[in-house]
Amino acid sequence: MRDRLLLGAAVLFAANTVFASVLATRDPEVPGEPLGLHVPGSVTTHLALGWGAGVAAPWPMPVVATWAAWRAAQGARGPARTVATIGAMLLVGTLIEPVTWGRRPATRLVRATVPVNLACGAAMVLAGTHRLRSAVTR
Repeated sequence: MRDRLLLGAAVLFAANTVFASVLATRDPEVPGEPLGLHVPGSVTTHLALGWGAGVAAPWPMPVVATWAAWRAAQGARGPARTVATIGAMLLVGTLIEPVTWGRRPATRLVRATVPVNLACGAAMVLAGTHRLRSAVTR
Protein backbone atom coordinates (compact mmCIF):
# COMPACT_ATOMS: atom_id res chain seq x y z
CA MET A 1 0.00 0.00 0.00
CA ARG A 2 1.33 3.45 -0.93
CA ASP A 3 2.16 6.03 1.69
CA ARG A 4 -0.50 8.59 0.84
CA LEU A 5 0.91 11.35 3.03
CA LEU A 6 4.32 11.30 1.35
CA LEU A 7 2.85 10.78 -2.10
CA GLY A 8 0.36 13.62 -1.69
CA ALA A 9 3.04 16.09 -0.67
CA ALA A 10 5.36 14.99 -3.49
CA VAL A 11 2.63 15.14 -6.16
CA LEU A 12 1.57 18.59 -4.95
CA PHE A 13 5.19 19.70 -5.29
CA ALA A 14 5.47 18.18 -8.79
CA ALA A 15 2.25 19.86 -9.95
CA ASN A 16 3.35 23.21 -8.55
CA THR A 17 6.75 22.87 -10.24
CA VAL A 18 5.11 22.24 -13.61
CA PHE A 19 2.81 25.25 -13.13
CA ALA A 20 5.63 27.52 -11.95
CA SER A 21 7.87 26.37 -14.83
CA VAL A 22 5.21 27.31 -17.37
CA LEU A 23 4.85 30.72 -15.73
CA ALA A 24 8.62 31.19 -15.64
CA THR A 25 8.97 30.50 -19.37
CA ARG A 26 6.42 33.24 -20.03
CA ASP A 27 8.20 35.75 -17.77
CA PRO A 28 11.89 36.01 -18.73
CA GLU A 29 12.55 38.30 -15.75
CA VAL A 30 12.59 35.41 -13.24
CA PRO A 31 15.71 33.36 -13.97
CA GLY A 32 17.13 31.20 -11.23
CA GLU A 33 19.67 33.37 -9.41
CA PRO A 34 20.20 31.81 -5.99
CA LEU A 35 22.14 34.23 -3.79
CA GLY A 36 22.62 36.45 -6.84
CA LEU A 37 24.55 33.81 -8.82
CA HIS A 38 23.71 34.48 -12.47
CA VAL A 39 24.09 31.75 -15.07
CA PRO A 40 23.96 32.88 -18.72
CA GLY A 41 21.13 31.61 -20.87
CA SER A 42 17.38 31.86 -21.08
CA VAL A 43 14.89 30.72 -18.43
CA THR A 44 13.74 27.96 -20.79
CA THR A 45 17.30 26.67 -21.14
CA HIS A 46 17.82 26.78 -17.38
CA LEU A 47 14.63 24.78 -16.82
CA ALA A 48 15.55 22.20 -19.47
CA LEU A 49 19.02 21.71 -17.99
CA GLY A 50 17.68 21.26 -14.47
CA TRP A 51 18.81 24.60 -13.05
CA GLY A 52 15.28 25.80 -12.36
CA ALA A 53 13.98 29.34 -12.34
CA GLY A 54 13.35 32.01 -9.74
CA VAL A 55 9.97 30.47 -8.91
CA ALA A 56 10.36 26.91 -10.25
CA ALA A 57 12.42 24.17 -8.66
CA PRO A 58 14.83 22.21 -10.86
CA TRP A 59 12.91 19.33 -12.46
CA PRO A 60 15.03 16.57 -10.88
CA MET A 61 13.75 17.54 -7.42
CA PRO A 62 10.04 16.74 -7.96
CA VAL A 63 10.96 13.67 -10.01
CA VAL A 64 13.08 12.22 -7.20
CA ALA A 65 10.58 13.19 -4.50
CA THR A 66 7.65 11.64 -6.36
CA TRP A 67 9.62 8.51 -7.21
CA ALA A 68 10.70 8.08 -3.58
CA ALA A 69 7.18 8.64 -2.30
CA TRP A 70 5.74 6.24 -4.88
CA ARG A 71 8.21 3.52 -3.87
CA ALA A 72 7.71 4.07 -0.15
CA ALA A 73 6.40 1.14 1.80
CA GLN A 74 4.47 1.87 4.97
CA GLY A 75 7.01 2.67 7.69
CA ALA A 76 9.99 2.97 5.31
CA ARG A 77 12.56 5.50 6.48
CA GLY A 78 14.56 6.17 3.28
CA PRO A 79 11.74 7.62 1.18
CA ALA A 80 10.50 9.70 4.11
CA ARG A 81 13.99 11.09 4.61
CA THR A 82 14.29 11.84 0.87
CA VAL A 83 10.97 13.70 0.72
CA ALA A 84 11.76 15.69 3.88
CA THR A 85 15.23 16.61 2.59
CA ILE A 86 13.93 17.77 -0.79
CA GLY A 87 11.23 19.77 1.01
CA ALA A 88 13.91 21.49 3.09
CA MET A 89 15.91 22.18 -0.07
CA LEU A 90 12.80 23.72 -1.64
CA LEU A 91 12.34 26.00 1.36
CA VAL A 92 15.96 27.15 1.32
CA GLY A 93 15.99 27.47 -2.48
CA THR A 94 12.87 29.62 -2.45
CA LEU A 95 14.21 31.85 0.31
CA ILE A 96 17.52 32.56 -1.45
CA GLU A 97 15.95 33.66 -4.74
CA PRO A 98 15.80 37.43 -5.45
CA VAL A 99 12.27 37.15 -6.85
CA THR A 100 11.07 35.96 -3.42
CA TRP A 101 12.08 39.27 -1.86
CA GLY A 102 10.79 41.45 -4.70
CA ARG A 103 14.25 42.21 -6.10
CA ARG A 104 13.17 41.10 -9.57
CA PRO A 105 10.14 42.39 -11.45
CA ALA A 106 7.46 39.73 -11.70
CA THR A 107 3.79 39.46 -12.48
CA ARG A 108 1.25 39.02 -9.72
CA LEU A 109 0.75 35.36 -10.70
CA VAL A 110 4.49 34.67 -10.61
CA ARG A 111 4.76 36.31 -7.17
CA ALA A 112 1.85 34.14 -5.98
CA THR A 113 3.90 31.00 -6.60
CA VAL A 114 6.37 31.95 -3.86
CA PRO A 115 4.05 31.19 -0.92
CA VAL A 116 2.86 28.05 -2.73
CA ASN A 117 6.50 26.90 -3.04
CA LEU A 118 6.99 27.54 0.67
CA ALA A 119 3.81 25.63 1.50
CA CYS A 120 4.89 22.68 -0.66
CA GLY A 121 8.28 22.60 1.02
CA ALA A 122 6.70 22.73 4.46
CA ALA A 123 4.24 19.97 3.52
CA MET A 124 7.07 17.74 2.34
CA VAL A 125 9.16 18.37 5.46
CA LEU A 126 6.17 17.71 7.71
CA ALA A 127 5.10 14.57 5.82
CA GLY A 128 8.63 13.17 5.84
CA THR A 129 9.34 13.91 9.49
CA HIS A 130 5.90 12.60 10.51
CA ARG A 131 6.66 9.32 8.74
CA LEU A 132 10.13 9.17 10.29
CA ARG A 133 8.65 9.67 13.78
CA SER A 134 5.97 7.04 13.20
CA ALA A 135 8.60 4.56 11.91
CA VAL A 136 10.57 4.99 15.15
CA THR A 137 7.55 4.31 17.37
CA ARG A 138 6.70 1.03 15.60
